[in-house]
Amino acid sequence: MTKPKSEMSKLTSTVIVNSLRAMPYSENKQSHGIMFHHFESEVHPWSQGALTGEMMASLLEFVGPKRILSAHEWYERSLDGSLEPEHLCLTFDDSLLCQYDVAWPVMADYGLTGFFYVYSSVFEGGIANLEIYRYFRSVAFESIDSFYSKFFDTVGDAHNDKFQNAIGKFNPREYLEDYPFFSDNDRLFRHVRDDVLTVPEYESFMNDLIAQKGFDKFEIRNKLWMTDEILQTLHKDGNIIGLHSYSHPMTMERCDVSIQEEEYTRNFQHLERVLGDKPLTMSHPCNSYNTSTINILENLGIKLGFRADMAAVSDRHQLEHPRQDHTNIVNMMA
Repeated sequence: MTKPKSEMSKLTSTVIVNSLRAMPYSENKQSHGIMFHHFESEVHPWSQGALTGEMMASLLEFVGPKRILSAHEWYERSLDGSLEPEHLCLTFDDSLLCQYDVAWPVMADYGLTGFFYVYSSVFEGGIANLEIYRYFRSVAFESIDSFYSKFFDTVGDAHNDKFQNAIGKFNPREYLEDYPFFSDNDRLFRHVRDDVLTVPEYESFMNDLIAQKGFDKFEIRNKLWMTDEILQTLHKDGNIIGLHSYSHPMTMERCDVSIQEEEYTRNFQHLERVLGDKPLTMSHPCNSYNTSTINILENLGIKLGFRADMAAVSDRHQLEHPRQDHTNIVNMMA
């Protein structure tokens, strides 16, 4: 598979970010990764927090491309303890095709590589509702708040007492504090999804809404995720492909140890089979893990891992490197 052509020239990106050159990236107290998820283009529709290729280039210029280490240099320096506070790396979660189509060409323009963290179920015939539901709420409603209104009404009608009790006790300012870009509705939705409803209840509500809109989730699966061939291309071109679990549980820390072990073992086996090399790095889905997770990953031979925030961690483990969400950086640029 050939590398995709960049949608923009280096000259174009230089013009776009010219006004940002005097604005230093202030989050330089410790080495860390920059965490990316979604990108938009003519092929990939807008969703919350998605970047265009131009925005990606602007962000790279803002943080300083010379500070960004290649994935392999970051990996080696992390293991030998030679990372400096100014060192950055690029990380991408969730196996998303838009990352390859939009972000990778921009990275190639700059001569950069990164870490791509993959959950494997979607490569082996599965459909991850996490992304299906995100795509649905982004394209099937006039706005994200229109979706939230419909979702809250639906849950309230079915579980009024439980829902009202959850709302009454909920303080959005104290929930997901490390993600300041979330609105109050964003926080309430995630609280209801992750803490109030069971997984079957949540999926039942979402599937009912999808059916009401006449939305076929099977039609868009090939638009959302990479393929094994793309993983091989990224690997060949110097990027590091790592674990992100098999099916992306939202709350890994709540899973039984046997479930956690199965999640990461199947993820490991898939990547080893596709890449011909044992994966050595990972990132924690939804920043959720516990000591059992760390032990399982160590037993698999994983050497380097990333959290999903910049929070201070006492006795930080090699599987707990910090990451800055790209949305926080975009807000600094505004």
